[in-house]
Amino acid sequence: MSSPNPIAAPVVAIFLVIFCAATGAGAQCPPAAPGPSFLPKVEVAKPAPAVDEPILPEAGFLSNTHYTSQFFGFSFDLPLTVQGHEIMTTVMPEKQHALLALQFEQGQQRGYISITATDPVPGFDKNIPEERQKEVESWARAGTQAGGLGLPVPQYLLRSNRFYHRINRRGRNYAAQYWTSINNYTVEVFFASNDEDFLRKAKQNMAEARFYCPQDDGTLITADNKPVKAPGQPYTGPTVPTLRVNAALHDQPGKDIPLGEVEDGVYRNPGIGFEYELPKGWKPLVTDPVDPPREATALREYRFLHACSQILLQAVPQQQQSDRPLEAAIVLRALDPNCLLMHTATSLTDKRTADEVAASLEELGEFGEIGSDELISTYGHLFMVFHGTIATSSRGEDLAARLSQTMAATRFNKLLLVWTFMASSSTALDGLPTGSITFEGSPAIQLHTAKSEKLRSASP
Repeated sequence: MSSPNPIAAPVVAIFLVIFCAATGAGAQCPPAAPGPSFLPKVEVAKPAPAVDEPILPEAGFLSNTHYTSQFFGFSFDLPLTVQGHEIMTTVMPEKQHALLALQFEQGQQRGYISITATDPVPGFDKNIPEERQKEVESWARAGTQAGGLGLPVPQYLLRSNRFYHRINRRGRNYAAQYWTSINNYTVEVFFASNDEDFLRKAKQNMAEARFYCPQDDGTLITADNKPVKAPGQPYTGPTVPTLRVNAALHDQPGKDIPLGEVEDGVYRNPGIGFEYELPKGWKPLVTDPVDPPREATALREYRFLHACSQILLQAVPQQQQSDRPLEAAIVLRALDPNCLLMHTATSLTDKRTADEVAASLEELGEFGEIGSDELISTYGHLFMVFHGTIATSSRGEDLAARLSQTMAATRFNKLLLVWTFMASSSTALDGLPTGSITFEGSPAIQLHTAKSEKLRSASP
């Protein structure tokens, strides 16, 4: 279930060019009318967001063949179908936004699409004044200098409708970058592929890209005031929107999750409403906090996960020695799915959502690699069960050990409870004792770690 890595491509230093050469894609939009809007609203698959919830930069509409940015107001056909090609990405830096990420592999052919946006430069967070727009447009058209920066327009600078673009080729690999400025955000569309047909289709679709006028209520209109019906379903990108991540890091909602306590081999959490009886011969494990990663992206992922969750319990066999490599363990977490913007499965047929949860957990960095998942229901509780591996290391150990793992996750009282069972091998994992769970008003549920094993009830 691990997310494919994007195709490598040369990094191009284009920030100054983007900032100076962009033309303010909303310049031809009609001015907003005072008071209640007289314009008809766009017809969408779901109601527009509430008035008090701002439209996020990641907000858009996605069908199997088409993408529309609700926030930025551009739209184009995709050179590949969405179904089966969506990938998850890590959370973006504080001022960057992921709008879309798709990838395909078919035999030796492969291709990748990403759409990202970057916040305005400080001091330019308002629409560029009209005179500045004329100056920049004149500069971009004539190839002269602009804004006193003393930078000539590069010879490769081309324009396709309102997107500038450049094409790179290295052997059989192609990369195409498209960029523009909308309300001083820098928007970039990136394609990479070794398939000429894919790239040709991508270029044609970008040449036919359409620009609309976003309204404050989330609707889109054309420059001549006609409402736009965006195809597809509401979509907020391949990862948690940046402003949501920033809010979670500030508010730390995970700190409000009750911790519970262990007594006589039973973990009790009345605040959430359940008990978990540890396997016989197991003990709670108290460890020092793990040092957070140093790399910026991984650190942001780490902080985001811990802002939206709590580790409720860690347990190991009684004979486990602290100075020995870990051979078996149980970790119980409570995640706030609203904070993580994580949908959870609602029925035994909701396999796609289970796959999305698996991909999200992998991207969060502390749940290992997930190879398969299944859905199981017992006593009215639906469990998403994930099988895979996880790397662990003891303090002082230079090399990480790779353990087999099974995770059982269920939604309860607005939280996602995740039990992770780890053992030194898949055979050891199949025989691992797992204890039992008792939710409010239900019989005890005995978990199993082997693939395709059904959850079963156990006597309280």
